[in-house]
Amino acid sequence: MSEPAKKKATYQDLYTIPDNMTGEIINGELIVTPRPSRRHVSAASSLGYKIGPAYQFGEGGGPG
Repeated sequence: MSEPAKKKATYQDLYTIPDNMTGEIINGELIVTPRPSRRHVSAASSLGYKIGPAYQFGEGGGPG
């Protein structure tokens, strides 16, 4: 027997996600994931600041 059809997620469903989570709608399905920790965001930002210029617009000798 087949599964019943799922209700497609709507923009309004995004308002039901807890503050410590983030969500997106992909092909009508609500995808909910935990937010990155502050430590992770800080590390990613610092790394991007350090190596980013070499990869932007073909400047700085990077492969960009």
